[in-house]
Amino acid sequence: MCVDDVCRGILFALTFFRKALYMCCVLVAINTVDGAYAEEPPQFITDDEIETALEGWLKDFFKVAGVSIPPRVFLLKSNEVNAGATFGGIIIVYTGLIIKCKNVLELLGVLAHETGHIAGGHMAKSSAIMSDASVPAVASLLLGAAGSLLTGNPGPLMAGLAGGAHVFERSILKHSREQEDSADASAITYLTAMGWSVSGLGDFLDRLKSYTTGQEDPYIQTHPLSSERKEKIRLYQKQQAANLHISEEHEKRFQRIKAKLIGFTKKRSDVYTQYPLKDKTLPARYARLIANYNEKKNSVSARVALRELDALLMESPNDPYFLELKGQFCFETGQISESLPYLREAAQKCPKSYSTRLMLAHALIESPMANASTSTELREAVEHLTKITEQRPENTFAWRLFASAYGKMGQAENAAACLAEEAFQLKQVEMARAQAKKGEKATNFVLARRSSDILQQLPKTE
Repeated sequence: MCVDDVCRGILFALTFFRKALYMCCVLVAINTVDGAYAEEPPQFITDDEIETALEGWLKDFFKVAGVSIPPRVFLLKSNEVNAGATFGGIIIVYTGLIIKCKNVLELLGVLAHETGHIAGGHMAKSSAIMSDASVPAVASLLLGAAGSLLTGNPGPLMAGLAGGAHVFERSILKHSREQEDSADASAITYLTAMGWSVSGLGDFLDRLKSYTTGQEDPYIQTHPLSSERKEKIRLYQKQQAANLHISEEHEKRFQRIKAKLIGFTKKRSDVYTQYPLKDKTLPARYARLIANYNEKKNSVSARVALRELDALLMESPNDPYFLELKGQFCFETGQISESLPYLREAAQKCPKSYSTRLMLAHALIESPMANASTSTELREAVEHLTKITEQRPENTFAWRLFASAYGKMGQAENAAACLAEEAFQLKQVEMARAQAKKGEKATNFVLARRSSDILQQLPKTE
């Protein structure tokens, strides 16, 4: 765990963070903010189903673009229609973008455009002094302790996100018209190479234009005018040799993740307006059950959600995301032991799943059987948390759970090392120092080494 002076400055100074983000982030297509945005600041969230879908499509684009690094998606819960590319193959997608897209082609057009920014090295051209070594530090600040979207609230799994809402201030996000034109041209190339129509990108730009009212947003003036960009795409579309389309499976997957987001982020009444009871499609049923699930304190809504979820599981018993939701429903209603089989099966079917394993580890630690150092539940939780923190070392809630598991196992030094990581991520300098000193004696060699690294990176005491 070693970062240079620039990274250290990012980790310890939010003021420097704004400057760093200006140097490393290219955002496109900002144009509309729904009324609710002013009432609720944006939050970074995680959801395996949505991230897996987006990263799967981006892998295809990265391949045809010749980008060798794997994509990583960060979801920002916000009504704003936006997406952006940063260093290290990171693409930030606002939930408002997914919700506003009518079909998968529109979303794919934006993802292809973002890939164009990455393939074109536009972030490096914007600021050559920001190196790839700073990506983990930037990711740490972006995510904080990003929790699961499935919690439906800003509780434990959303801890550590304070300050993230101010990341995307418009005054630090300008970029050139030339880069936008280049990204559009690249998007057309990638979509054509995949055998997908470019019409979605043009339709998306139409949508942006329709959102603009009165005087044009000053930020939009840093981009080519939507009408100009749209015209170029329409002209190319007419020249396409074949009428290209997208597979039905891609569209089904898109409609499902869109419905999921609507269910979690909109009011129950709004969900039922968009997905009325007469709509028996899977996305509609998914959205309605999640809307009812969000009101699980209401016993009637809880019964409706559980009944619909059980019906979906009867139809698709191997669906990992339905299994995960059932496990979470049990866990959050106090049925911890009952949640474990569902969460274990979901994690087994999606071995690279992040939030599912995190939820499973939490349930294992809270299990009535997790009451002794020899507990198989605690050992299993440690195994999951080891993989999680390797994959997402910036997640403070994972480190908190890790410490809890080791604490219950009577391994105080290992627990201290985990608490040091949590405090370090949250910039609690003195807490990180105190816990890291204990953590250097951890029996887990990796944790002991990380504690030593933390002590090396902390500001020196007088």
